[in-house]
Amino acid sequence: MKMSVFGENLQFYRKQKSMTQEQFAEQFDVSRQTISKWEAGITYPEMEKILQLCDFFSCDMDTLLRKNAAELEVFDSQGYENHMEKRRRSISVGVAALIFAPAAYELLEGFGRTPEAFMNTLFFSIIIAAVLILVTAGIQDEIYRKNHSIIGDFYTKEEKDKFAEKFPHRIAAGLGMILIGLLIAMNGAELPMRAGMKEEFYDGIFLFLAALGIGLLVHTGLGKAKYDVAGYNKENLLEEELKKRDPQIGVWCGCIMILATILFFVGGFVFDLWDICWVAFPVGGMFCGMAALILNGKRA
Repeated sequence: MKMSVFGENLQFYRKQKSMTQEQFAEQFDVSRQTISKWEAGITYPEMEKILQLCDFFSCDMDTLLRKNAAELEVFDSQGYENHMEKRRRSISVGVAALIFAPAAYELLEGFGRTPEAFMNTLFFSIIIAAVLILVTAGIQDEIYRKNHSIIGDFYTKEEKDKFAEKFPHRIAAGLGMILIGLLIAMNGAELPMRAGMKEEFYDGIFLFLAALGIGLLVHTGLGKAKYDVAGYNKENLLEEELKKRDPQIGVWCGCIMILATILFFVGGFVFDLWDICWVAFPVGGMFCGMAALILNGKRA
């Protein structure tokens, strides 16, 4: 007897979970014979059980009952991996670039020979590029989630464990870059400088290291989110509710860094605090990194 589409999908998902028919039957409080009949296409579960199956397998009802789950799994898995890696790079680069903009300005200011018009042009060009990168990443992510609201958890335990081993080291490396840069900035007046150079050069070094460190923190936080496929599915299934309490990281980072930019210009043009107002960017970037880690922790 040829298995039904539902029966084939049920067997495929059950084997993905590495469960026997007995274990699966126990999970859903039915007999092993009932599972065998479901997979053979002899009988079908009632609607309540179908909904439970969809939730357990993180799939939608249409896929479970009508589509080829095995083929969709391969296609969706590769698409998910590519999208999440692209999103991860874009947001990390965008956030880092927002901090690199004042870093470049301070470094050039420290040399004392660069025309101010060039420094301003470079600063605003980097800021504009960074904002466009973040906006594009947010729009692309929204489109992808609408078209792929449910993804099977295809990552192996070994892959997740491998990332988990690297996670604390990457966090430590990111924080280390920021602290080393801060130490350099605090002691800039005592560090050697060539003739004609200013202390702003070491402020630029700090911001440059902060951009790298914060970019690494955001990249690591988004990497953790990538492996949390269940959290991705849950967020999409409860999209409206979760948007109220768990906005996407890209939106948070964009808002934080826009606020940092506003504070930078207000501090500079209104209060003439150009020597210290650049602090808004590394502080904003640190908040972005914290947001990525906290929001992903809530999904786990």
